This record gives sequence, C-alpha cells and structure tokens, in this order.
Amino acid sequence: MVELGDSRFRACANYLEHGTCNWLVAANEDQALCRSCRLTRTTPNLSTSENVRRWAVLESAKRRLLYSILDFDLPLDDDTEGSHPPLAFEFLEDKGSNPLVAEEYVRTGYATGVITINVSEANPAQREQARSLMNEDYRTPLGHLRHESGHYYFDRLVRHSHHQADFKALFGDPDLDYEAALERYYANPPPPAPDLGFISQYARSHPLEDWAECWAHFLHIHDTMESACDSGILEQKSLESTAAWAEQWQRLSVILNELNRCMGHRDAYPFVLSPLILSKLDFIDQVVCRRSPS
Repeated sequence: MVELGDSRFRACANYLEHGTCNWLVAANEDQALCRSCRLTRTTPNLSTSENVRRWAVLESAKRRLLYSILDFDLPLDDDTEGSHPPLAFEFLEDKGSNPLVAEEYVRTGYATGVITINVSEANPAQREQARSLMNEDYRTPLGHLRHESGHYYFDRLVRHSHHQADFKALFGDPDLDYEAALERYYANPPPPAPDLGFISQYARSHPLEDWAECWAHFLHIHDTMESACDSGILEQKSLESTAAWAEQWQRLSVILNELNRCMGHRDAYPFVLSPLILSKLDFIDQVVCRRSPS
C-alpha cells in the first residue's frame, strides 16, 4: 500500500474519472490505466450511475482475482509463439437489465481468452434470484471470475502439456461434447456428490467445469487463508503439502461459517472437501507450483 502522493506512482484513470479503481500506475509508465483496468475490453454504458456502480463491483472483484494470479506468477499476456491470447474481460448488459440494448441475453462465460460477465451479476437481488433458481450454494462476481479464469488457465497450463494424462485420470476427458453435456445437466441436474469427487453440483456437468470449479476453490482458499494470516487469525499458512493447508482451511472454514451464522447469514463456505476433491486440488497445486516455484 502506498499513498497517492508518492511521486513514483499516479492514480489509475478510472479512479480519476469514475472513482472505481484503487490500483496505481508507475510514474514512468506510458499508460493511463492500471494493470487491471487495461484488461477490460468492454464496459457497460457508463453514462448511467447504475452501470457505473455495477461496473465498479465487477472491477473490484477482478482486481482481487488478478492479485492472486500475479501472486502465483501466472501468465496474463499472449505468449511468444502466439498460441495463447492475452486474458481479457468484457462486462456486458442485456435486455434483462436494460431494455434499450440490442442483446437479448448475455451469457457469463469464457471463450478464446475472453471472460464475459453479465453486469446483472453485480446486482445482489438479481444474483440471488439466479442463485436460487439454479439451486447454487454460492454465487458472487468474484466466484464467476475465478471460475472462468480456470478455463483460461486450463488452456494455458494443462491442455497440450505433460499434465494431460493426470488431468484425464482425475477429471475425465476434456474433449467430451461440451454443449451436449451442459444440455443433459440442465435437463436433469444431478445432486451434489462430494464423496464422488465433485466440489459442487455444477462440477458434475463436464470435466472442464469440474476443473474450473476446483480452480475457483483453490483461489478462494488461498486468498482467504492469506488474509487470515495477515489479520492474525492464522499464525502461518502451511506450505508443506496440500493435505496440510487443506486441514488448516477446514478448521478456518468452520469458524467462518459459525461467525456468519452468528450474524444471520448463510455459511461462507458450504462445501465439503472429500479425499477425491482434495486430490484434484492437489493436482492444481502441483500445476501452479511447477509453473511458479516461488
């Protein structure tokens, strides 16, 4: 953390124009936007205060995602061979939140380096309605961003790598017909099955969604544990093994859930980490640590 008056830095243009960003730009850098804001390719129409508010919620969640990505030293830019695009974001609205736009429906998802989020996800009432209709235990803008980033990093770190065989053994065949699998899932959603190795109901829809759900939880857990250490709730995060930090996390998540219940809220982490799920998280841990040994 540095003060805005520090001569080595200047405020991001989105802070100066909209008050929506608290990241800085190096004074000697020829950029108006910070590292995070430069990745947003499309924003909703910012002429309305409601869209500025929703956009600010999504940008805040994106900065938290990027903090973890940068902390793990994961790639964000395109590679020198040109086989992987840079990570980019589009925050779009549809007629559900704005009858004046052309798009009937914007689907939150990922394709070819671009994470698309429907800006209605920044509206708590609309998000809760969607969460309830889809029978989800957890639904947040940050959760969406972490999940969709998992698809990006599957392409960059696993697909066409030496990790492929281990992925297939743990998650299944990533080349199964994706649209057909999701059609079957939505037609007849299976019940949650942590004992079968699925961290959420949606993880059962397709091996790539199973990976993305586990990837999101990997980031959830590490970010929360780091904050718990910095605030003194945990003395130190164990880095010895997945089993060690997972045990710490399970104790911490029970405390988080109890505190939420004391305030009349749902559990902060309503998920079970079975041995099979832990093996998937361990695989992700190995993929990330081999890419970023530090």
